[in-house]
Amino acid sequence: MRVVTKQGAEVRGIRVNEDSFTVQIRDQAGKFYSLRKADIELLDKQMGKSLMPSFASRFSGTELDDLVAYLASLRSEL
Repeated sequence: MRVVTKQGAEVRGIRVNEDSFTVQIRDQAGKFYSLRKADIELLDKQMGKSLMPSFASRFSGTELDDLVAYLASLRSEL
């Protein structure tokens, strides 16, 4: 989510909770924000976007196959 307050402060993060009067957001650093909706100018839910960085260019196809195989092998240990 991206939130801009009426005072101009901007917060980006993951929505932890939302009710009729407030929204709670945790940013990438783990800081928790509780904001009153009456104090919010913009509340952009940004569907399909993620705070997680892309690793698409960091791994080769073989490395991704190995990673998936390793993760799948952990399932049987549970």
